[in-house]
Amino acid sequence: MRICFFGTASAIPYAGNGYTSFLLESAGKTVLVDTGDNAVRSMQEMGCDPLLLDAVVLTHEHADHLGAFPALIAALDCMGRSKRLQIVMPSGLVPKVLELLALFDYYPEQMHFEMGFAQQWHTEGMEVNLLPGNHSKYTMMPRFVTEGLTLLYTSDIRYREGQYVALGGRCHTLIHEATYSHVKLPEDTRHSSAFEAGLAAGEIGARELFLCHFQRDAYENDEEPKVEASQTFAGEVVIPRLMQWYPIQAN
Repeated sequence: MRICFFGTASAIPYAGNGYTSFLLESAGKTVLVDTGDNAVRSMQEMGCDPLLLDAVVLTHEHADHLGAFPALIAALDCMGRSKRLQIVMPSGLVPKVLELLALFDYYPEQMHFEMGFAQQWHTEGMEVNLLPGNHSKYTMMPRFVTEGLTLLYTSDIRYREGQYVALGGRCHTLIHEATYSHVKLPEDTRHSSAFEAGLAAGEIGARELFLCHFQRDAYENDEEPKVEASQTFAGEVVIPRLMQWYPIQAN
């Protein structure tokens, strides 16, 4: 399994970094998690053919996670895609996604390719399930089981001790938001700090922790999130570089 981040910013993008989104490849399948800014361009820049994309996971309805979905579908349709595309998302989000597509006169029955909608996806070599999150909007956390590994992405979430274990969220690799430094974490936020991301990784027995969804002015420098998370997590902490593949291995 390997992952590549197209963006790691929060809802406020900044020069050189866009909305949090990543590509996952495993067992011959390619999955896009949230749509970021321009996933088709990013895939092409990484040498990946967007027409071969197998599935898209949408975690929730906030614009920085879902907003580029119509443009993604339009681009794939214009490129002549014929392969079926699986959309994995909360069931309650389906009507809103269809409404969003309809705003641009895009209707699934008129596309050159079929779209399937489901809250889980089990295919050869990979299982994708959605676990309930804790955010201002109804949010789901995608969990991937593939190649003997389990990867969990929290998406936007407010940390609460024990919530991941209670959901059966134990995993090898955790991708967790770190929107704020712990000293700047607002009391009424529905987001987490890097310090809390480290706590979450330790609770579920992760070996490595990828941090994302940064609000730039919340940290003094680019290394501060890693230093902060390392205070509560003894495993490897990664601040991913954009447009770079990271292998996820059992050993």
